[in-house]
Amino acid sequence: MFLAVKRLFLMALLPLLALVASVGNAAAGPLTWGVDGPDGRRADLKAIFEVMRARGLTQYRVGANLARDTDPYAVQMYRDMLALAKTYGITLKPILATPFAWGDRTDGGKYPAGDSNALYRQGYSRTYSFVVNFKDQINDWELGNEINLLALDSSGKKLYGRGWTAEEFDMPAMNDWAAVLKGMSDAIDKINHDYGLHLRRVLNTTSTMFGFLDFMASKGVGFDVISYHYYESLNQNPNRAWGGSRQPYNLFKKLASYGKPVVFNEVNCAEIYKPTYENEAGKPMTEACYKSLYATLGFITHQVDANVESVLIYEMLDEPAKAPPENRFGLMYDIHTPKVPLYMVSRFAGKALAPHEAEELSKRGM
Repeated sequence: MFLAVKRLFLMALLPLLALVASVGNAAAGPLTWGVDGPDGRRADLKAIFEVMRARGLTQYRVGANLARDTDPYAVQMYRDMLALAKTYGITLKPILATPFAWGDRTDGGKYPAGDSNALYRQGYSRTYSFVVNFKDQINDWELGNEINLLALDSSGKKLYGRGWTAEEFDMPAMNDWAAVLKGMSDAIDKINHDYGLHLRRVLNTTSTMFGFLDFMASKGVGFDVISYHYYESLNQNPNRAWGGSRQPYNLFKKLASYGKPVVFNEVNCAEIYKPTYENEAGKPMTEACYKSLYATLGFITHQVDANVESVLIYEMLDEPAKAPPENRFGLMYDIHTPKVPLYMVSRFAGKALAPHEAEELSKRGM
């Protein structure tokens, strides 16, 4: 009798176990939402953080440029930004950059050989000396930004639609970067060891260039979180994403295959890159962008394969001083003038909209 009951119990339990297994990689909780934006030297962060708080955006991704002439005020700037962010319930997400990002192999002559060991020491020392200041306040540290796009083939082209394998990144430029990134990664690992912490190292890739992650891992670059940048056009589906040199693939399943948390920390539409983009509501290309971004956010929100923790829109404000297309990615034209995507992201973040804002989405079928 007991064995029969036990068998019945197990048979009833199997479907539940299968369901749990099917979503085992999915995020355990709701997504966190945020934006990319300028640092405290280039913008009024108080005004930006006020908008973010009102819109349910709680993460702010921002650069941390580390070099001999920037370190003294970079540390103080981050202290000021952290103090302000805390009052608004916002978490900073720094992007670390060392002098090699600007072509300096010797770190201002500190490592005159300029060889692989010099690059490693640059990455290590710059990272350790900066991060240790904020070890108890900032948990995630991104190791550079879109370094995979610096890999060029023999004709000088980026590896869009390619870059699936580590071997495609085995070139002098990427080996140099591997030395820098390993130094950065090891520095954070050492801080964790020294202070009993669990700071996370974030490594980024884009497009089909997953081989960049594999190549860096093969060179000893440790990372705990994958950052992915996603700019997509209308009528494209990440569950059957463009594979370039390969067949279409499921983006979320591919990201899940690494067994690490994922952050989509640059997201927007691809239409912005087109020369005909108007950056004006009601115009055809701009409206296609709005629909594309809405679809992308829906796909990310509803996927169940990857452990996606957060979605950050690039970026908070337009930058009119830049040349197109870099001047028009903002959720707002300026701090006083929102665009329709700000309403869209606010709703995804769970914030109620003003009636006229809700109407802007409703008339677009959102």
